[in-house]
Amino acid sequence: MKKITLTSKQQETLEYIKTYIARNSESPTITEMQKDLGLDSLRSVTQRIEALESKGLIKRDRFQHRSIRILDTNPHEPKGTIQVPVIATAGCDAAEVYAQEQYDEFLQIDPTLTKGVRDIVALKASGNSMIDAGIHNGDYVLVEVTENVANGDRVVAILEDMAVIKTLRRTADTTVLIPESKGNGYSPIVMSNENSKIFGKVLSVIPMNFNDDYEIIYDKDIKH
Repeated sequence: MKKITLTSKQQETLEYIKTYIARNSESPTITEMQKDLGLDSLRSVTQRIEALESKGLIKRDRFQHRSIRILDTNPHEPKGTIQVPVIATAGCDAAEVYAQEQYDEFLQIDPTLTKGVRDIVALKASGNSMIDAGIHNGDYVLVEVTENVANGDRVVAILEDMAVIKTLRRTADTTVLIPESKGNGYSPIVMSNENSKIFGKVLSVIPMNFNDDYEIIYDKDIKH
């Protein structure tokens, strides 16, 4: 599967062009794109268009009005796959990694990995306290964003501003986050009701050394 670099602003532009063509049966002008996308200059628009064109996502005739076409063979949206944002890094050792939404990294995956759930994000695991559950340092974890979890589920919890991946154990009095790594000295974490919550339930794990079944897309293109 071919790797594609597409910034969030280029993705925004591509989706805008698709929507405009679907609604109006013609492509937008440069001036319309500048206004609708809230850009400061026409050059900002042409930079985005040039980037999309260089990546084979659109085609245009520079000498014709409203000439942008979306190419049928769009490598950024492989048939039968979905795109999931990687929103944070989550600790598998302790509450040591800040749960910061990044949205500059996406996984292009087979939809069967989401198990039919729609509200899906990915987090990158940090640490090895869940290795007996098949979650290793650097793996990607697909998570259903929900507080509706059951005893024994593997979950992502937010403690203060930190995200951790653990197994949930609930009693009448306490909620405990249990590591799954025998003999490595990891300790359970007791959740307090204050400044902590369940963020979601782990659905699938994509190993760090993933193969061609997955694609990772980075937002590192300097042209926005």
